[in-house]
Amino acid sequence: MKVPVEIAENMKKIAFLLFFAFVVSSSYSGDPSWYKLLTGTIDSYPVTMSLVKFGDEVRGFYYYDKYKQPMDVYGNVKGDSITLYSYSGYDDSESFKGVLKGSSYSGTWDKPSQNKVFKFSLNDDKKQSSNFEFVYVEGKERFFKDLESPFCNYTEGTIWPTDNYANAQFIRNYILKSKNMKTGATEIGGQMLANKKKYMKDFREYNKDLNRDDMGDGWSYSLESQNISIPVFFNDKLFVLSNFDYSYTGGAHGNYGTGFTNLDLKRKKVLTLDDVIIKKGIEKMPALLEKYFKIQRGVPQEKTLQEAGLFLDTIPVNENFMISPGNIMFNYIPYEIASYADGEIKITIPFSEISDFIKPDVKDLFKE
Repeated sequence: MKVPVEIAENMKKIAFLLFFAFVVSSSYSGDPSWYKLLTGTIDSYPVTMSLVKFGDEVRGFYYYDKYKQPMDVYGNVKGDSITLYSYSGYDDSESFKGVLKGSSYSGTWDKPSQNKVFKFSLNDDKKQSSNFEFVYVEGKERFFKDLESPFCNYTEGTIWPTDNYANAQFIRNYILKSKNMKTGATEIGGQMLANKKKYMKDFREYNKDLNRDDMGDGWSYSLESQNISIPVFFNDKLFVLSNFDYSYTGGAHGNYGTGFTNLDLKRKKVLTLDDVIIKKGIEKMPALLEKYFKIQRGVPQEKTLQEAGLFLDTIPVNENFMISPGNIMFNYIPYEIASYADGEIKITIPFSEISDFIKPDVKDLFKE
């Protein structure tokens, strides 16, 4: 929501306060934003979906309960219709097209590359969903009001545990710390509003000397930022948080990537790879990453990774990983190991392949 620049100063203050109240309480109304943990089936296959709504956008993850390999989904809301898309690569996609009525989201799931079309039916796990709200801020502005560009778009949103959630302050403090905010806060909306205000101010300052007759189409002077934090998986031992970040600062396209963080709820600890896997296991990980990349992409094992389309012939081990029962998944953002067109590359390795290398004090995190 943007406050017009021409209104009087006292009206600006009123609008700011109204907007603040709107954002912080929006998840309670169930209209501007919400978080839902949805469970149900695609055809006869049990699935779980962690989904947030902010404005007319939706973003989240879903996985088949049997495998617990998360796939990101994103899309839009129009009335009670929600359309979601998921991409496993530039030539492999699937979609959910359905209607949200009450606590039920149902419709048609489609995977064109496999000629599969199934019905899906998901229901809101209200007990779990009520433990979280989704708080977001949004700003949209054009430098010249009569031109489409340069423009400035800013969206920042995060899951926020309610007081009902047993590990609320631990999760809150991690989110605050990850955003370089002061820990201990019980609300975050005001600090995100300050971030939005600064971003929009910087846009105006950056373009203050811009001459509309010399700027071309204006796109190269535009700015856009979206930062969204969503839970991927959680139980009473583990909370996996994703952070999607998109930035456009001019050029052919923006850059984006998703980071994953594993929060050990029993030990109140943010896990690094060294906390999870012994040194010998980390040394063996590149071979396993190559093996399962090829399996998941249908690439013959005898082919090199460069022949399979990657930039290099050894997949490096990174810290962008997530744990779920039965698996460990590593994520590689665009340009990290492959082209922008390949999107993010997620490689899932089953626990059975790494069980001998998992440190004893975290083995319980790989179990239900």
